[in-house]
Amino acid sequence: MKNYKKLAYESLDFVPVEFHKNSNSDFVLATLYKNESNVTDAGTLRYVIINVSEEKVVKKGVIPQGKINWISEYELEIFSPPGIPKDQTETVDDYKTIYNVNTGKTSNKKGANY
Repeated sequence: MKNYKKLAYESLDFVPVEFHKNSNSDFVLATLYKNESNVTDAGTLRYVIINVSEEKVVKKGVIPQGKINWISEYELEIFSPPGIPKDQTETVDDYKTIYNVNTGKTSNKKGANY
């Protein structure tokens, strides 16, 4: 077994369902989706981001009813919707953040420059 898989299993306290490498294969996103209730789409996404070469966890978290995915070589988009939106003017992008695995910084998607 590869070391990043062992780190993911230890960090999530459970066998992750999926592994997603970035384009350079130097970072891995390990995710586990678990529906802990009888309500449809009420599951929780647990994730861990691992620096493969350093064999180190750089970030881990839990997103109720959300998702996380690679959008570029070193950036992940994290979608964490609220239970109830604050007002009618909010869009999906209001609940998305961009996480840079190299810098460790998170920014609001609306303020991101692509």
